[in-house]
Amino acid sequence: MAADARALRWEALLNARDLGGLPSGAGPIARGAIVRADALYRLNDAGWAALVAHGVRTIIDMRNEKEVAAKPYRFDGDNGVVLAHVAQQTDEMWQSIPRPIDRVTFDTTMLELARSRFASIAEAIAGAPEGGVLIHCEAGKDRTGLMTMLLLDLVGTPVGVIAADYTLTAIGLAPLFADLIAKADTPERRARLEEEALTRPEVMLAIHEVLRTRYGGAEPYLVSGGARPESLARIRARMLGLRNYTGASA
Repeated sequence: MAADARALRWEALLNARDLGGLPSGAGPIARGAIVRADALYRLNDAGWAALVAHGVRTIIDMRNEKEVAAKPYRFDGDNGVVLAHVAQQTDEMWQSIPRPIDRVTFDTTMLELARSRFASIAEAIAGAPEGGVLIHCEAGKDRTGLMTMLLLDLVGTPVGVIAADYTLTAIGLAPLFADLIAKADTPERRARLEEEALTRPEVMLAIHEVLRTRYGGAEPYLVSGGARPESLARIRARMLGLRNYTGASA
């Protein structure tokens, strides 16, 4: 499935796409099973309607409590969609990593610090009711990118495909970063934003290599963080479109 077919034009979200159509080790991922996105406070009424019409029935907000409080979004629960907050990282974790630091080192350090939190997100996906699951952070870039990498690795998606999906984020977020860069008040901030706007494939390739060599891949990584093997089997079944993903393990 082409990248344009996977991009979801939900007003006024910037960076949403369906993982459906990407290859796994057992055929294409089912459309509508997993959606990755930026924070949903950007959605207008038409965007919310499109989300529901797409089949999303569970939203997992991976932002921390401070972010959720600062930028909440309207959610009344009357549309059959369940919302769960499972923070992927805390302020303490984020602040504990010394700066300046490159993106690969930051994200691989966060993989170690937040291993149990990634496992909790996996458990939330495994336990979600029938229907699509949407995961998001703030921009849908780094935290969402890491969780997406784990999910895709779990079903055997080739690493080159994982990296290619990561690079698409820069396209979705281009208007946001263009505005931020235009408003930058110092050359230093402008340079930081220009770097932050990039989603280079070699960054994801390097992060995935650490996942493979240090932890043995997504499954042993998530199990070591507390995820149950039967939960990971249910995630695979969901992503492959098998009907028993809400029941016993596949």
